[in-house]
Amino acid sequence: MVDLRGGVVTLERARDAVPTEPGVYAWWSLPGALPGITGPCHPDGEHELIYVGIARSGPSSVATLRSRVLGNHVRGTTGQSTLRRSLAALLFEQRNWRSRFTDRPLLVPDDELRLDDWMQQHLALTWAVHEEPWTMEAQVIAELTPPLNQSANSSHPLYRVVREARRRWRQAAQEVSERTSDE
Repeated sequence: MVDLRGGVVTLERARDAVPTEPGVYAWWSLPGALPGITGPCHPDGEHELIYVGIARSGPSSVATLRSRVLGNHVRGTTGQSTLRRSLAALLFEQRNWRSRFTDRPLLVPDDELRLDDWMQQHLALTWAVHEEPWTMEAQVIAELTPPLNQSANSSHPLYRVVREARRRWRQAAQEVSERTSDE
């Protein structure tokens, strides 16, 4: 298995440091950053694991750690990133973020920027280069137990908490979209 417990990198440093190779990455938060969510502690004692992802979902994928982490998660939107959708679902009520609905819930553009700021302040990264990360994703999730992963993680004690938050956010976004279409 890959080691994702190395030195954490802030998002500011990640912009230059994340490699252009395939691999596995881990998102770490400051303790207490997400209401009701705790994850395994990083060896530095300052961060908790919240999410694990891969960059290359299969042999035909061309994704790299850099394109996935920076392109989808850091500079992306809630429409492009499962991590961002889970964060938005857990934070939208507390932060009064506004949503809309297309084929999925999305934050409005101003609140996407607020999520960007929140991530800058509360999250950090680690990663490991691996040529075939899809072959180990389920094992990494099972061993590291990140609370925000929904795929291959249904036995996690916080799985239902995250799933319910995502359901509430989806419903709220649908209700807003229905109200605005009626006006």
